Amino acid sequence: MGGSVGIGALIVGTSLMLVFALAVQSLDSRMETSLEVIEDAGEPIPSFQIDDATLWEGAVLTVTVTSNGSGYQDGTLIEQSGSGGFLGTFTVDAAGGIENVIITNRGNYSSPPTIIVDTSGQPLTSTGATFSSDIGNFIYSNLTNTGPVTIKNREAWLFLDGGTSEEPTNLGSVTSGITTHWYPGETIQIQWAEDGATTYDRISLTSSGLTMVNTLA
Repeated sequence: MGGSVGIGALIVGTSLMLVFALAVQSLDSRMETSLEVIEDAGEPIPSFQIDDATLWEGAVLTVTVTSNGSGYQDGTLIEQSGSGGFLGTFTVDAAGGIENVIITNRGNYSSPPTIIVDTSGQPLTSTGATFSSDIGNFIYSNLTNTGPVTIKNREAWLFLDGGTSEEPTNLGSVTSGITTHWYPGETIQIQWAEDGATTYDRISLTSSGLTMVNTLA
């Protein structure tokens, strides 16, 4: 009789220890989950905005030197009619032939403009340089990091018209300057030559699960 009582008490005690162990394990699990939630809640959330966005459908994308000419000094390129807004600069080789062109203002045209040398300040003997140009979509946009988080440019993506017809473009590939990070409070500028559809209506930026959209003017 006494042995049976002792065995029964041992079984009850063992059961209580098992229940206690399971309870402790459950509390540990809940505590770990709670700590994870608290830790996640403490991480700052990124925030940014598209300040403005402009699409020029007839921007000068490229200028090609078709004839170098001779006798020139480093100078300026303009559009023959003086309209549309195009401006560029050039450098010359030892013979005064034009060899390198930099576009400083792309302008906006309905057809490729005629590019010429601004003769102001050029020697009277300079002659013969000719150029060809191509036009297409060019997007200008200013973006501001309004949050406390530094965003890596390679982890942010741009879409046009909601990304329904075009592949995303990495922010780092169209950002002016050489920085690879977008810092809190910093405004960066996009200069994006986009030769896809004839026109677009919206631009969107996505990073870390946040998406902002703006209408292209």
